Amino acid sequence: MESDPNHLRDPYKPVDENLEPPDLECAICFCQFNNVFNTPKILQCKHTFCLECLARMNVKSTQPDTIQCPLCRAYTPLPDLGLPKLANDSTVLSYLPTAMQHVYSIRFNRNKGKLQVKRVPSSAPVLTQTVSQTLDVGNPAGSEGQHGRDRGRERSLLITILRTPLCKAFIMSMVAIMTVVLTITIIIITNKK
Repeated sequence: MESDPNHLRDPYKPVDENLEPPDLECAICFCQFNNVFNTPKILQCKHTFCLECLARMNVKSTQPDTIQCPLCRAYTPLPDLGLPKLANDSTVLSYLPTAMQHVYSIRFNRNKGKLQVKRVPSSAPVLTQTVSQTLDVGNPAGSEGQHGRDRGRERSLLITILRTPLCKAFIMSMVAIMTVVLTITIIIITNKK
C-alpha cells in the first residue's frame, strides 16, 4: 500500500488486511459495546462480554467472587475492587469511536443490583452526559426477603390443604353442583325461546 498523506485509514478496518476485526457487540445481549455500562470486559478465557451482562450474571450467581463464562464455562475470579475492575478489552475499545475509547469509572453495588457511574466529567461528549447515571441489573440471588418466603409458605400450605381427601371431596361436590345449576339454567333459557 502506498504511503499517501491524503489517504485516511478506516478506523473500523484493521491495519493488517488479513486480521478480522473483533465483534463489536456483546455475545449475550447483542448490544454494541460502549464506554459506560456496555464496556467490553475480557475474562481470563479471553471471551469478551459487556459489563451490564456480567453484572446481571453475577447478581444472580451464588458465587459472587467469580464469574463463569457463558460460552466455555471457565471461571474468572473477580478483582478485589469488584466486577467493574475486570480488564477492558483494549482491542474492542480501539475499534470504537475516539470519544468512546475513554472508559468511565463505574461502581457495582451487588447487594442493590445496581451499576452506577461514579462521575461524568463536564468535558465528556454530550451523548455520554445524557446517559442514565444508574442501571438496575436485578435483585441478588437469594434476596427474596421475608415477603417472598411468606408467599412460598402460603403456597405450600394451600397445596397441602388442597391435597387432603376432605378438600378434594368438597371441590368435586362444588363442581358437580355448579354443573347441574348451569345445565338447568341453559334448559330454562332455551325453553323460553
